[in-house]
Amino acid sequence: MNNVSTVIVVDDHPLMRRGVTQLLDMDPNFVVVDEATNGIEAFNMVKKQQPDMVLLDLNMKLLSGLETLKALRNESISSKIVILTMSDAKQDVIALINQGANGYLLKGTDPDLLLENLKQIQL
Repeated sequence: MNNVSTVIVVDDHPLMRRGVTQLLDMDPNFVVVDEATNGIEAFNMVKKQQPDMVLLDLNMKLLSGLETLKALRNESISSKIVILTMSDAKQDVIALINQGANGYLLKGTDPDLLLENLKQIQL
């Protein structure tokens, strides 16, 4: 696979953000171009940089992942937006997909499986 996706990682936990960034950096299919600590930062970064993919934490202060997703889709942002969360609540999944999320992955997912899932979304 030759298509390389630019990615912005959004999570309010530094350790999680760094871990996901390092995982993506090890895979030649992804290039992390920026990191955001909240939805407001993410919204501005994504609007400016138009990455191929956004990995977005669901539960954040200031602007939740769902609110950030809605705001980005309202701006007609075409980036693939993947929600990364601890919650597997059915109503969360439904709400996110209805708002235009391209995928939904649990933070407890095995790193290799996470990468495989992201590659499927990337296509």
